[in-house]
Amino acid sequence: MAKGKPKKWATATVLEPIHLGKAGIEIIVWDKYKKTNTRLGTAVISVGGIRWKQYKAQRSHRVTWDQLSEM
Repeated sequence: MAKGKPKKWATATVLEPIHLGKAGIEIIVWDKYKKTNTRLGTAVISVGGIRWKQYKAQRSHRVTWDQLSEM
């Protein structure tokens, strides 16, 4: 069983509208453990959904907005 806090979660509050194009908005996710920073991966939020690519991985994982609403 995993212990500790989950690594991949984020909360954002945006007070103004943001224009999402086809390319989307790229967010780089870092994990700060003690005094070292390690890069976990990149999340791209776009019109088609969310893509997650782990750091140094070959492929990205894609989730559409319809799949996300069913979860």
